[in-house]
This record gives sequence, structure tokens and C-alpha cells, in this order.
Amino acid sequence: MFRRLPTFKSFPQAIGLPFLSTQEDALVKFKSGDNGIKRLYSEEVIPLADVAYWAQWYTIFNSTADVYSLISVQDIRQALTAQPTNLANLILHLSHHLFTLLPSPSFPTSSSSISGQDPTRDALNCLRVLGRILVVVYEAESDMREEGGGEETFGKKWLWSRQPIEAASNGTAANGNTTNGKTSVDLDQEQEQGARESEQQFTIEDDSDEEDDAGVRAFKASVGNPPKQSDAALSNPPPLADPLSENSPAPPAEMEGETEEEENTMPCLVDRLFSCTIDLLFCAGFTVPVSVQSEEEDEKINYVIWEKGVGSTVSVGSSAELDRNKTEVLRFLIVLLSTTIYTPPHALATTPNPPLEQLTHSLERRLVLSLLCSLLNTSLAPARTSSGVTGQLPYNHLISTVADERRTLVRDCLMVLLVALDHSREVDGVMGERDENAFRYFVSKLHRREDFAFILTGITGILEEHVAVQNNYLPGSKKPIPYLLETYMLLWRMVDLNKRFRTYVFESGKITEVVGHVLLTCLELKDDPAHHGLLRMLSYLLQTLSADQGFAEALNQPMRLTIPAKWAVSGSVADFMIVSIYSIATTPGLNPLFPALTISIANVAPFLHNLGVQASTRLLQLFKAFSAPNFLLADEGHPRLVYYLLETFNSILYYQLNENPNLVYAILRSHQDFQTLATFTLVSGLREIQRRKAVRAQETVKKEDAPGIKRTESELEMLAEKAALLGRATDDYELPSSPTQERKQSTDVPTATQPLTSPGDLQNGADPLSHTSTNAEQPEPDHKPQPLSEKARGKMRATESVTSLSSPTSEAEVPDDELMKVAYAGVGPNGYIPTQEWVSSWQKGLPLDPVLVAISELLPKIQDTTPRGGAPSSKVFNVLKGASLVDVLPPPQPVLPRRFQWSPASALWLTSLLWGDIYVAGLTSVGMWRDTTVKLFGVKQAPVKGRTAQVGRVLKMIGVV
Repeated sequence: MFRRLPTFKSFPQAIGLPFLSTQEDALVKFKSGDNGIKRLYSEEVIPLADVAYWAQWYTIFNSTADVYSLISVQDIRQALTAQPTNLANLILHLSHHLFTLLPSPSFPTSSSSISGQDPTRDALNCLRVLGRILVVVYEAESDMREEGGGEETFGKKWLWSRQPIEAASNGTAANGNTTNGKTSVDLDQEQEQGARESEQQFTIEDDSDEEDDAGVRAFKASVGNPPKQSDAALSNPPPLADPLSENSPAPPAEMEGETEEEENTMPCLVDRLFSCTIDLLFCAGFTVPVSVQSEEEDEKINYVIWEKGVGSTVSVGSSAELDRNKTEVLRFLIVLLSTTIYTPPHALATTPNPPLEQLTHSLERRLVLSLLCSLLNTSLAPARTSSGVTGQLPYNHLISTVADERRTLVRDCLMVLLVALDHSREVDGVMGERDENAFRYFVSKLHRREDFAFILTGITGILEEHVAVQNNYLPGSKKPIPYLLETYMLLWRMVDLNKRFRTYVFESGKITEVVGHVLLTCLELKDDPAHHGLLRMLSYLLQTLSADQGFAEALNQPMRLTIPAKWAVSGSVADFMIVSIYSIATTPGLNPLFPALTISIANVAPFLHNLGVQASTRLLQLFKAFSAPNFLLADEGHPRLVYYLLETFNSILYYQLNENPNLVYAILRSHQDFQTLATFTLVSGLREIQRRKAVRAQETVKKEDAPGIKRTESELEMLAEKAALLGRATDDYELPSSPTQERKQSTDVPTATQPLTSPGDLQNGADPLSHTSTNAEQPEPDHKPQPLSEKARGKMRATESVTSLSSPTSEAEVPDDELMKVAYAGVGPNGYIPTQEWVSSWQKGLPLDPVLVAISELLPKIQDTTPRGGAPSSKVFNVLKGASLVDVLPPPQPVLPRRFQWSPASALWLTSLLWGDIYVAGLTSVGMWRDTTVKLFGVKQAPVKGRTAQVGRVLKMIGVV
């Protein structure tokens, strides 16, 4: 009778919400139930035999997001503090399961296998959960090191301790220390045999004696030895080219043999995890196609190069799933290497990083080459469109999810590669001395032009895509390149490590494109403090390139790269470079870039031809700003910037005098600035600073009093004097932020000549050479400069200054003792206290004599040929093109370009920059480092603005977040 009753839907069904699936219900119970995460930090010690509990840690998650959303850092910290044994058992169980999966015949297979198990998902979940745990353990280990705790820490006990072989062999299954009942000694013997056989499959030779390579520690996978290659396997992989087929010594070996302790103990857990991770990167069916697997079931690990490029003539192929698995494995590898970000900068050189040491110094030669070429080729391979067509994408507004995943893989490959190239161990107290980094070694030995072409084309392709994104050619196409910093860092590493590649860049004709991209990136990002680290790296890259004559000569070519209209400069690449550097230097907050940028100009100066009016003007404006007293006295390092610019002018006068009439003419117009610098003293500089402040104070008072209140003359003088003696404007040490501001500020400092402010000044009439300042505070010298005798030239640096330093608001000068009080209070934002001894130490060493001699020799000729008040005629430039200073200039110094020199400080800075970008990438993707405290660099949270901030506040108010 009840069969015909109507059925009623449940409430969730009635409103359209389905019941939770079995998987979702398991996730909820895992998060909040008693047999989930909470049990991990309960009072109960969970035995390893409780397989049902441990299995859920690698079976219930479907994605990385599940792991990072359900397992919080607080959960791991609580388990580490309250019940570390449970956390250790979890790590051991996950590691053992991973070590068991890799050699299993059922791995990798999908959920369609027997019993519905999914070994591929299990392996990925093991990596995800272990990665979530390790960052917390690394953080805790760093805290213990800072506290100076001598007791055995969690990491030392469970991650880095080595067990005796006898003990390990008795409990093989628990820790995955043996395979098929074989001990480590048996595996070592098989490894040697496997290595000899595998050399036939993948030959990358440099005609070195194989015995020299025997000292390199053989790769030891956690599940056993690298698989031996059968005859079938040898013929399976495609032919691979050899990137190192020249006569060169074998790569340096870390050690001649294992120590007795290492022979009698098993590798620590982190080492076995590292080895297993490397194996997973070359596992057929998991990260590389099944086609590379040999016919024998145990031969699934094949160290082949993933992509066509360096060391490989063909690609082994890939798919979206294989790329996703590679990304997961590389992400875990980055976590394994990440003890660096939890190490304070002062302790970085002395704190060991075992996985990074093993990656760069302990892997066998063949594996290093396979990994290096795979990472490099995957990073620089042309992008694939959704239709399968290969080529660089001019825009990416239609990029699919697969392409986005490919970008993530490219970024992870670049990160791992750059971390390997960055690592430098300390030997005898010196960083990088006799370094044995195998990745650096093999990068330095690349020599094939086709390899160089692939690398340079890949790098410039990424930079071209960045330009297309910035220019926003199509609506909705703006999708920034996520690995721009890594691309430039790879370019710098290649140029710095491989001289032949650097020469190829100059000879390929693409150097102008590279310089254009570097400068455009600086111009686009100079106003964003978040990218100032990238700009600093680019300034060092520019200095590295400028040390070669080939680079300097290429700058005389016209710019081939399309430059946006707002940055366009007429003339050569050198014109664009100088004007761009001026624009960068006039941006507040970029002072750390000044030395490298000015050195770059000084390096290329002896080879520059036909600099235009705009570039010549900017160079002299830069010199005027750098030699201004308020900038010159603000920091101990500022005088060297003037030194580099003087070297630039001297190089032009010695080697390219007749080829650069515009620059020589600009130097002559600014002759007063050079003469003032020749007689510069601390007192004169301080007096000039106070005079500028008084002028600004007077202008401020006039603006304030203009509408209404009128002050008496005595009150104005009192305010001006107070501003001059007590006020210290924060912008006194900064350069003008724009050409307009430069012109405005130039009126505050009357000089005998004003620099050109635009290319049209030469045609519009006003020529400062033909008329001196009419300002009463800047009287004209009572005699016209005349050619000096040899004796007079020798005394030029001892001449008196012609610049009046009196205050415009008072006939009486400020007493010297009052000026010294200002100096003792500190000049500039950092409170630097200049002294006359310090001023004398650098002022006497400035290379001013060649410029002063050239001025005394050429200025009278130019003044005689230029009508008073008129523009310079073609006769002026004909005189400069035919002038010769060979008989009057001192002997030239040899041209010795300043190369970028790696110091411990610069190496540490670059390491911090790289890991900082890795940190940000991990936060924005899955929250890899979220809620942990890093020590290598500081983290500043950017304020959230707009609708996102409003939504966040509302959610916080109602208790959702």
C-alpha cells in the first residue's frame, strides 16, 4: 500500500544542490574528523602499521590545491611541536610509498587499473604532501640554528641522518633502502656496470679520459641504481647530438671516492628523496613518453633530453598530462632545494644545502648533461599553439589553459636551472674559488653555433613576446610574461659563463635587439619599485656586455627594434642607450643603478661615432647633475660617477674627437662646470648647497605671500637665512626627474653657460657660448679664455674658481664655521658627513686635465667663429671635425674596460633576487611558502586596493575569513 506514495526530494535536491560526493565527503572528514589531520597532533602515537590512516594522505587528494587548502602550516607546526613522532612517521610512510611506487610494474598507470587504484595520483600526492611538510621543517631548523640549539633537531634526526647498512638492510621495506633484496654495496656494483653500458646510449663526449670522470659520485636513486640499458633500449631513443665534442678536460670531480663512513651507511632520507625526484623527471609514461621505455619492464627510467635543442636533434614528444607531471615534480624539487630561503644572508655561505650540493656537484656527468639540456631546451623551445603549430606567439589573448600550464612548466624549468647555475660553495673562505659546479662547467663548454642560435633565438623570442604584450597590439591581449626576470638572468649567466656565446651574440647581429629590449624594460619598469631588483640586474648585464669592443662597435648601428613613440630617439643605438640611461638616472630611487650604467657608457666611449645632439646634451646634463655639490657630497660613492663620466669625455677627445662634433661642442658650452669642479672644496660645495636652499626658500615665501600677507625685507632675509642654515630638503641629493624639471632647476644655479635642453636649441638661435650669464650673481670673467702655454696648462688645476658663491639674499657670505655645522649634521638622506680630507682624496684624482686642455685649446676658436647671440654655423662643426689635440693632450691611458666583478656581496644579492622571485611565484600559484617566515630577504605585503579590498573587509566582518 505504500508503494504508490509520492517521493519527496531532500532539501539540498529541492534547491538544486547535490549531496557531497564520496571524494568530497572524505576531504571534509579528513579536515575536521577525528581520524584526519587532528589525529596527527593528538596525544596518540600513530604506529606505522596503521596503513589505513597513512594511506589517506596520498589517496584522497585530487590536486595540489586540495593539499594546500586542507593541510595548513599551523597543522604541521602543531604536529612538529606536540607529536613529532607522528610527523616523522608520516614522512617515512609517504617516502616509502613513493620509493615503492617507482619500481613497481603498475606505475605509472591510471585509475582504470586493478582495484581502482591510481599509482600516478598516489605519487603526485606523496610529492605534494611532502612538499607541504618540508617547508615547515626547514623553517623550524632555521629557527633552531639561530637559537644555537645543540640538541638533535627533528631535521637532523629524520631527514639528514645516515643509517648503517646493516641496520638499513634489516628493515628495508620501511625506509625503501633496498630493492629486490639487494644491499647498497650490490647496488653500487650494478650502478658502475649500468653506467658503463648507458654511455653507449647517450654519448656526450669532450674527448676526455673516462678514467678522469670516475671520481664523480655515481647517481644513487632511492629505489636502487640507475637502470641498466639493454640492447633494445639503446636503439630506442632518437639520436642525440653532442654539445661538447671538443677537446677539453673532464668536469672536476667532487671527490676521489666515497669516504669510509659513506661506504658503510645509507644515504639520508633527503638524499634518497632527491634521487627519486630526479628519476621521476625521466620516468617513461609519467614525465616522458612511453616510447622511450625499453622492452624490459624494469627499464622505465631513461635519461633522455625532453626537447629538441642543445644536445638533441629531435624532441621525444610530450603531452599536457606529462607536462603537468613534470611541473609537479619540479615544484617538489624546488622545495627540496629551498633551505636557502630560510637561511639568513650572513649565514648563507656557511650553511650546507645537501640537495643543492648533490644536484650541482655529485651527479654523474651523463645525468647532469641530460638534466641541463632538458631544462634549457624546455625553457627556450618555441611556443606551441592550440593547433599544434610551433612558433613564437606575437600575442596571447587566445592562449588556452594548456598553454598556461606550459608557461608554468617553462618557469619552473628556468627556476631549477638558474638555482643550479647560481650555487657556489665556499672554498678556503672564498666564494666560488675553484668551484666545481657541473652545471656551470658544461654551460661554459658549449661551443656549437647551432646551440648558440637556439639559445639566443629562444631568449629574444620571449623578449619580443613581452614587447608585444606591453604594446597591447590587440584588445584583451595583455597577459604578462611570468618569467621575464628569469629570462634576463639566464641571458646574463650565458654571457658571463661562456665567452664564445658572448662573441656569438655580437657577431649574430642581434646585439642591437638585445640592448633595445634591456633598455625598454628599464624604461617601462623604472617607476615601479617592485621591479627595481630586475632593473639593477639589467644594469649589471649592460655593464657585462659593454666590456667587449664588439658590443661598443655595434652601438653605432641604427636601431632596428621598434621603439614606442614616447621613448623614441633619433640616431643610433648609442644615442638611444645614452638618452635612456639619462631617463633612468633622473628617476628617484634608482641610485644603485648609477655606477653600472655610467661604467657602461665609459666602456663604450672610445668606439662611439656621430653622437647626436640629444644624446650629447643628456651626457652633459648627467655630468652637471652628478657634479652638483648637493649630490656630490651626499654619499661616499658619488664622486666615482663623475670620474666615469670624465673618462667618457676623455675617451671621445682622445679617440673619436673628429667623429663627435656634437658632444665636443656640448663640452665646450659647459666649460664653466669643468672649471668649477677643478677648484672644488668642501666649503665651496657647502656654500653652494646653502645658496640653492636659500633661493628655494625665497621662492616658496614669495608664493605663500603672493595672495595676501606681505612680509618685510628683514623678515624675508631672516626666513631665507633660517632655511639656508637649518633646512635640509630631502630632494637636494636627487637628480631632476624630467627635462622640464632640469630646466627649471638650472635657473637656481646661474652658470656662465647653460646646457642644451632639446635638439632644436642649435637651430633656434640661443648659443650660450656667444653670451655669458647676465645674472648679477654670476659675473662674467674679466678676461676671455686664451690658449694656454705648456706651463700654464700644468697649473690649470690650481686656478681660482670664477664662480661666485655669495648668497643672493645677502651681501655677506655665510661663515665657514656655520657651514661646517651643516656638514657635521650630515649631507643627503643617509646623513653622510663629508670632510675636506675626503674631498681632497678624490678631487685631485679626477681625470680633468684632458678636458680642461681641450677647452683651453678649442674654446677660443669656437668663440671666434660664432656670432654673438647667434646659433653655431656649419663652420663651427667643420672646425671641430678638423681639430687635432694630439700635440697638446697628455699621453692617453690604455683602454681597459671595467668588467663586472663577482664579489660575495653581489653573489648574495643575485641569490636573494632569484629566490625572491621563486618565493613570489610559489605564493601566487599554490601558496607554497605561505605563512612561513623566510630569512634570506624581507617580505613586504602590498596593500590591497579596489573591489578586492572591499570584499575582503566584508568577509572579515562576517567571519568568513
